[in-house]
This record gives sequence, structure tokens and C-alpha cells, in this order.
Amino acid sequence: MTQAITLRLITRQAGGGEIVRTRRIDSGEAMIGRAQGCDIYLPDLSVDPQHALMRVAGRNRVTIESLTGVAFQVDGKQTLRADLDAGRGQMASFGAFDLSVSEGAEDDIAVAVTRREEEHAPSPSLFSLKASLFGRRRMAWALGLTILALCLIVPLAGASLFRHLHIHPDQQWSTGPLSKAHAFLEKDCQSCHQAKFVAVRDQACLACHQAGRTPAQTLALNADLGRRGSPFIPRLISDHAGHDRLLKAMPPPPTLGGKVKGLFGKAFNHPNDRCASCHLEHTGPKGPVIEADRPIKPTLVVATTCGGCHGQLKSRLPSTGLIDTPDWKRHPDFRPLVTVSAEGPAPRIERIALTADPQEHSGLVFSHRQHLDPTGGVARMGVGLGAARGYGGALTCISCHRPTPGAGGFKPIEMERDCAACHALGFASAGGEIKLLPHGDAGKVMATLQAFYGGGSGAGAEPQRRLPGDFRPQSAAPRAANPAMASGAFRQAFSPGGTCYGCHRISWDGDGPMGVKVAKVHLASRFLPRGAFDHSVPAHKGDGLGAFNCVDCHKAKTSEHAEDLLLPGVAKCATCHGKTEHQTPAAASGQCADCHSYHKPGKATPTGQSRTFEAIFAPADGPARGIPGG
Repeated sequence: MTQAITLRLITRQAGGGEIVRTRRIDSGEAMIGRAQGCDIYLPDLSVDPQHALMRVAGRNRVTIESLTGVAFQVDGKQTLRADLDAGRGQMASFGAFDLSVSEGAEDDIAVAVTRREEEHAPSPSLFSLKASLFGRRRMAWALGLTILALCLIVPLAGASLFRHLHIHPDQQWSTGPLSKAHAFLEKDCQSCHQAKFVAVRDQACLACHQAGRTPAQTLALNADLGRRGSPFIPRLISDHAGHDRLLKAMPPPPTLGGKVKGLFGKAFNHPNDRCASCHLEHTGPKGPVIEADRPIKPTLVVATTCGGCHGQLKSRLPSTGLIDTPDWKRHPDFRPLVTVSAEGPAPRIERIALTADPQEHSGLVFSHRQHLDPTGGVARMGVGLGAARGYGGALTCISCHRPTPGAGGFKPIEMERDCAACHALGFASAGGEIKLLPHGDAGKVMATLQAFYGGGSGAGAEPQRRLPGDFRPQSAAPRAANPAMASGAFRQAFSPGGTCYGCHRISWDGDGPMGVKVAKVHLASRFLPRGAFDHSVPAHKGDGLGAFNCVDCHKAKTSEHAEDLLLPGVAKCATCHGKTEHQTPAAASGQCADCHSYHKPGKATPTGQSRTFEAIFAPADGPARGIPGG
């Protein structure tokens, strides 16, 4: 016979003590979730409506399995399925709720459901009626009667005297409407206000906005919010730094009034280190952008400026590796992430200041100057290839570095797409077909040559080395298979003048075929991960008066070595940024947010609705569409 489940819902009272409600489930199964009809009802936005199912799996054992693909915690570890032993008193956690499993008193399994205490929860003594200071009991009665008069008697009297008045009891407790992004939560106050007399905590915000979820979890969250009426996908937030470090780095308010306000806020459960301290809801129709008397996004209150924290950061946070930066004019020079070695299972990367003239060990050897020389052999080859193949003249930067449409960056370099037009991989022809060497693996190169020269085709042509891109099939007479030719062609490809030698670092003391060793190639996608640079900005790509071209900032025309790190210093940026139109035609802002973001340090701060939210169900300018997959 299946054991029954006895639920014990434990609610802690503000003045101490507990209220316990008990219910027995004889079927041995209990649905866990946020929906009202669930057996174990957990009112927490981070819990799905029907999140998991608990089943009796045996004597004093239960199984909990996620139904939505969103994990829960057991003994501090994330899991989608768990077997709990009631005899051991194990516990599972869903959002702010803990489910403790133990042996019941009547041959059943007892499940105690409790909500964890918040870090800033009010002290029980704060609201205890035992204190006699100011006569709290009398104050409570006076306050209660005042609220009753103002919120019930006066509105009823006004409605009886003035027939055109309408009473909205739920609205009189609110200081204003929610923003457009959060309007679907207006009837679900407990999603944000999860505890009585406690201000909205970060846990409520991160239930939707926390970064780090898997694509499946993000998709499930987006779908759930869409069903509930959310017009936007929640923007995922990454902390600017660890919360404890942010508190140490933040300077105190500069004014006496600010200091007093901060002390009162902390005393009355409104500390200034929460998401809601800067992102204010219920602000009324006075937000930054108004649409139908409702702010599109929460009002943002700047607690402190970038320079306020970073101007004297080391004095408050000595362990930081950042340099004090009070303003743009005193911005330190860039310290890019540079590959100092591409050997080993992973490249070794270090942060080195540009003033130290760092060298990038990418594994490649070539000359930017040679490729950009307008009168050299590379330029003549571009003329020979013609405009039909994307050339037609001297090479420019975009001949090899292809912009990513609409992204402000560049696609990763691919040999076959970006280099093979000039650096041909053809080594022979047979039956009018050009035979190509594989790129990226010396072992595959040897296997291809052995298959052609010594493996059974029985015919081939002698390889002939010409200028890159100028391989022409020969009309050679068939010859007998000759395995020795494979070794000769392999050595030729990896020796001076060979196909591979001109671009790669090659030695003959490795463990590859015939002892060849080709240095690993590592091309960095971003050198400055803590800042953002948009190459698609007109002034950055040469459009407009005073704008810059690629070679104005990146000194490629004079670089003979691939190891040269062709990044401009901050002084080059300062020729436009922080200047006025009277100083330069390409004047630009010197604000920190142009290149840095608070929540995503590697990106510029987004501006405008289109970059802040993305409509997922009923966009204003088109038909409804599906939910992106994270």
C-alpha cells in the first residue's frame, strides 16, 4: 500500500511563533508549483506554475522530478530529479521555500514547507507589542483607525456625496502605475513584494532577470512570462562586480541629508544596495519615456556616478586591479588581453598595457605592410583576380577582415574564405580536377598526399609551385604510383617557399608527420573585453568630415610582423571623444557609458527602447512571432 503524504505548511509570525496548517494526501503524489491549484503552493516567481511532481517511491522514500526543465536544489546542488530519504531528513529548495522530508507519526511521510528568512527581514522585536516605548499598542490602534478613516470611510462618504466618483481600493495603496514592462504583474503583487513590511529584494528581480541560465531554462521562462501577459523578453543582468565589492567601492552620500536618508532606509528595511534602489517602479506618468500615461521602463535613479566610485577606488577597495579613473581626461591607457603563448591545451592570455609594447603570439607569420602595399606583388595579384572575385586592385583592410552586418565587429578569419583566393591550396590535378590540400591538420595533409601519389589513383601530375592563386592544371602524362612523391610534396609544402610556410610558424622537431611542427593559431576575437567599440559607427569607418579610416588608428601599413599588436592608444580616442565641435568636426562624447555598461561591462550602455526591450508577442510594427530561444 502506498504511503500517504502529510503536508505541514509553516508560517512564522512577525512577533514570534509559528502557524502550522496540516493536510493529508492519500494518493502519494503532490504537485509542486506557483499555480493556485498545486498541492504544494509556492508563491514565488522563480517557481514555475507546475514546477515539479513529488511521488512516494518506496518505504519512507520520495522522488521529486522537474516537469519544466528548470532545476531545483537538493543539499545545495542544482538537479532536475532527486530521491529523498525521509529517514535522513533531506531537504529540497524551490526559490525561497524549503521542503523538508521526514518520517510521519502515522506511518506516512511528512513534508514541512517553510519560507526562508530574508537577509534584511525585520527583527521580531521591532514590531513586538511587548515594548513600551511610545506606547506601541496605542500607536497601532491610532494608525489602524486613521487608515480605516482615510481609506474606507472618507472614500465611501465621497462616493455617496458625489455620484461621479469611483472607488478603486487596490489603487489607493499604490504610489503610481507599474511601467509598461511590468504592467502584467499589477494583479500579482506578491511576485515582487514577497514578504510583509520588507522592501522588494534582489531575489524577486533576479527570478526573471538573472543571467547564467541555460537556453532551455531561458526559453521556458520566456514562454511562462508570455502566457502571463508580458510584452517583452526580460533583459538578463550580470552584476558589475561582486555585491560585497560593490558595497565597499561605493562612496558614502556626499551630503548630510543623504547620509541621514540612508540610515533611515536601512533601519526601515529599505537599504540602498538593492536593484529597486536604482530602478524605481510605481513612479506615475513621469518616467523618462511616456506612452499612454505609463513609463515604458522603470525610472532610473543614479545612486553614484562612475567617477564617484572609480575616482578613488583603491582607497576603499585596495584589492582591486583597476586604476583610479576620476574622469575621461585622466583615463589610463588600454590594457588589452594579449596571447603570450598559443601552445598547450589552451592559449595563455595576459592583460598588458599598450605602453609596454606587447606582442601577440598568434602562431602566424606575415606582413601587413606587404599585403597593403599599393604597388607590390599582392596588389598586382588583386588586379589579376579581378572585381568579380571581390578584388580588382590593391588590397584594403576589408579584403580580409569582413564586417559583421549590423554588429559593429568582424567575422572570424577563415583561410578558405579570406585567404585562399591568393594562397591556393591546390597541389596537383587529375582528369581536369584540381586536388586541394586540407587546411588546419598536418596529418590530414600527409594522408591526402599519400592517397593521391601512392594510394591507387595511379596517375597524377607533378606539383608545381607558382605564385599564390596561380595554380594551373598541367597536361602531364599518366605515371605509376610513387609513394615517395607524397613525402617530397609534404616536405615542399612545409618548407621555405611552400604553400604553408609563408603564413605559419613551422619547425621540424615536433611529433607530426616526418617530425613537422606547426604552431597553433589563436586569433583573439576581442582585446578589450571590459569596453565596447563599434566599428560600424560612421566616424569610425571613415564616413563624414574628420572621420577616421582603419589605417588611421591601426598602423598596418608599416607593420612587418604579425606579432605587432595594432591597437591604438587612448590618446587616439581622445582626438574626438571629449572634444567639442569647435575643436574637431568629429567631436564625440566622453561619457563612460559610451564604451562601458554597468550590468554588462563588456558592452556599451544600451539606449532607447529598441535596445533595452524586445517585443515577443505583439510587436507594434509587425505580426506576432515566436519566442527567441535564449
